[in-house]
Amino acid sequence: MKKIVCLGALAVALVAAGAADCARIFEAEIRDGVIHGAVVVAGGLEGKDVLASWGWADAAHTVPMTSRTVIDMASVTKTAAGVTAYLVAHARGKIPDFDVPFTNCLPAYSAPLARRVTLRDLANHVSGFGEADGRGRRVYFSEDPRTMLQNILSMPPKAPRPGRVFYSCRNYVLLGQAFESATGCRAAEFCRKEIFLPAGMNDTSLGAPLPSIGPDRLAQTFGTQKGGVISDFVARPLWAADIGTFNAGLFSTAEDMAKLMRVYLRGGVCDDGTRLFGADEMTQIAPSPTNTVEGARTFGWQYATENLPAALRGTSLFHSGWSGQTVLFDLKSRRFAVVITVRSGDYKRAKRERFLAIGALLPKVQE
Repeated sequence: MKKIVCLGALAVALVAAGAADCARIFEAEIRDGVIHGAVVVAGGLEGKDVLASWGWADAAHTVPMTSRTVIDMASVTKTAAGVTAYLVAHARGKIPDFDVPFTNCLPAYSAPLARRVTLRDLANHVSGFGEADGRGRRVYFSEDPRTMLQNILSMPPKAPRPGRVFYSCRNYVLLGQAFESATGCRAAEFCRKEIFLPAGMNDTSLGAPLPSIGPDRLAQTFGTQKGGVISDFVARPLWAADIGTFNAGLFSTAEDMAKLMRVYLRGGVCDDGTRLFGADEMTQIAPSPTNTVEGARTFGWQYATENLPAALRGTSLFHSGWSGQTVLFDLKSRRFAVVITVRSGDYKRAKRERFLAIGALLPKVQE
């Protein structure tokens, strides 16, 4: 399925070429067993100009991949749900300062801290909280979700080195719990009522797919036995026990994620004019044009990686998911790209080629 709307002759030619490049990338990945299927949506403030899908949403190749396929978004949850919720809460004065110690918002955290760790440190993965000890396992993990939560709330950082990017899902478990404690709202309920519904993201939910979504629309992500299951082994038991976390657990579609990208491009305003947040919140996530440290983030959104096309560096924000998703919006060109795949193999190739697709989808079009 492919749709290209009129942008002018040069723009149409560039966009059509980008869609063709995506087709070559994803058809080869399906052939090579890297993914089962893919869908891309790209466009600007007014809507989408590329919408195309290939392959399947499940391992048995019985459910076609479409722009309305509901998929576990893995770590894209961190920004699409978690960071967005914090920006909305900031705009409403519920969490007015991201540079306060996170323990101000989460008094249940009981471990000693060798230094001050802020909400922003958690969001940017520079808190010192890591994942593994010398045995290579997650030090806090337990099959029992309440034991795991207690471990997270009682274990100090393993590597408290200021400024070092150390990617850890534990940061976003803590952010989820801090959010619920500070706002008095359950994370899933807040996101549904205050973000997804106002933005028109009617098929998006946190913690589990909406009950109205049938099996013919559910993707089966990496490491799961059926569609509609959270692939992340930390988030899955936490959400099953109704413990709010922002590390993973978002279910959404390419169409809905495109709506969220437009919210960001408009500085916090939905397609229907509803404002979720504003200029102050956009300042909180502004990318640095000079910091090129791999993995660098600005309140959760990443802006530096070797995979990012040079033309998008310093002006775009993005996030990827382990099971095959990348979303990006570029503040200079006012364009976005959503690339969602059902990954089944080679993580590095899949991630690298999603960014190749994004580079093809965001040509230098004069709008």
